[in-house]
Amino acid sequence: MSAICGRCAASSLKLTRHHQLSGKALTSTPSLSRGTVYGLYILDYPSYGYISNRRHASSSSSGKRHPTAATTTSWKPPKEYKFLLAQNVNPPLTTLPAELNLPPAGNSGEPFAQKVKRYIVTGGRYLRFYKTGLQNVYYNYKASLPIRRQLGLPAYIPSSPPSSSHNASSGATSLHTAINTLQITRADFQLVRRAAYDVRRMIPFGLILLICGEFTPLVVAAIGDAVTPYTCRIPKQLAKTRAKRVELRQHAFAAVQGGLGSMKPMRDEDAMTWLAEQFGSREFAATASAEQVLRACAVFGLAKSHDAGAGWVSLIYRPRLRKWTEYLALDDSLIVQGGGVDVLSATEVRIAIEERGGFVDLNLGKQDKVEKAEREWLTQWLKRRKFIE
Repeated sequence: MSAICGRCAASSLKLTRHHQLSGKALTSTPSLSRGTVYGLYILDYPSYGYISNRRHASSSSSGKRHPTAATTTSWKPPKEYKFLLAQNVNPPLTTLPAELNLPPAGNSGEPFAQKVKRYIVTGGRYLRFYKTGLQNVYYNYKASLPIRRQLGLPAYIPSSPPSSSHNASSGATSLHTAINTLQITRADFQLVRRAAYDVRRMIPFGLILLICGEFTPLVVAAIGDAVTPYTCRIPKQLAKTRAKRVELRQHAFAAVQGGLGSMKPMRDEDAMTWLAEQFGSREFAATASAEQVLRACAVFGLAKSHDAGAGWVSLIYRPRLRKWTEYLALDDSLIVQGGGVDVLSATEVRIAIEERGGFVDLNLGKQDKVEKAEREWLTQWLKRRKFIE
C-alpha cells in the first residue's frame, strides 16, 4: 500500500478547486487523499458530477513525485478505512435521483390564491429536480469516458457493459479480465453502466421536459421508465416500478411452482435458491427451456410478463438473460472485492436486491430493521453464488 505525502494531498485540493464546468465551479464535499491496494486515489464527490478516482490517480502521477519505499512501509490504515472502502464499492450519489422536496399538500378549505401559489411552487421544484437529474446524466457520462476507453468500450456509443448480448460469455470474460487487470472498482464499473443507461434516455426525456414543462410528471407517469433516466425518477415512480416488479416476481414463481406440481406459495429459502443458483446462473441462461427463460426475465424485470411468447426467446429474451447474468456475476465479484455487503450504502443494497429479483417487505417496522433484513438477503445471495471463492 502506498503512503500519502503532503504534496499529493495538496495536489488533490488543487484538483477539486480546478474542476470547473462552463465557467462555473462545482460545489463539492471536502476531498480526501488515501492509499489503497490500487495505489493513490483522491476522493471527490461534488454535488453535480463526479470525478473518477482513477482519473485523479492518473492525473496526479504526471509531473509529481510519488512516495518513496521508505514512506510506504510505515503506512497504516486510517480510522476512516471502512469509509474509504465504501467509496470503492458505492458509485457516486450523482447516479441516483436528487432529493425532491415538495410543499405540503393543501386542505379542502385552502383559499384559491394559496392553492395556485402552491401549484406554482410544486411545478418549479419538479423542474429543478429534473434539471439537476439531466445535468448529472451529462456529468456522469463525461466522467465515465476515460474508464470506457480503458475497458475498450466505444467512447461515444452509450452501451452498458457487458456490451454484447449475442456473444455475452466471451465478451464478459474479456471484460472481467480487463477489470481485474486495470483494477477497476465497483464504483467505476457502476458509473459506466448507469451513465450509459441514462444518456440513452437523455434526449427523449429532455424533449418531453422542454415541451411539457411542469406537466412532465403526468406524462412520465403514463410513459413509465422507458424514456426516463434513473436520475430523473421521482419517488412515486420508483415505488410504482418496484410494485410492478414484485407482482411480476409473484406470477413467475407461481408458474415455477405450477410446473413442479405444487400450488403452494414458494418459500423464501426456495426462492433464493432459484434466484441465486438457477435464474442468475450463466449456465441456466444458456441451457434452460424457453418457459424458464421467460420466468427468469420476468423476475429480473427483463420482460413484461412470464409468458410473453416462447417464439421470441431465442431472438430477444435468452440473449437478454445471458447479458444480465454476466452482469450479475461481475457485480457480485466486485462487491466481494470491494469489501462486501457491509460497506455498501443502504440505497445500494436495495438497488442490488431489486436487480437480483429479490424483495424485502418495507413494512417490517423501523428503517434500521428493514435495512438489516436487506443486508442479510444480499449476504445470503452472495453465499450461494458458487463462482465466488
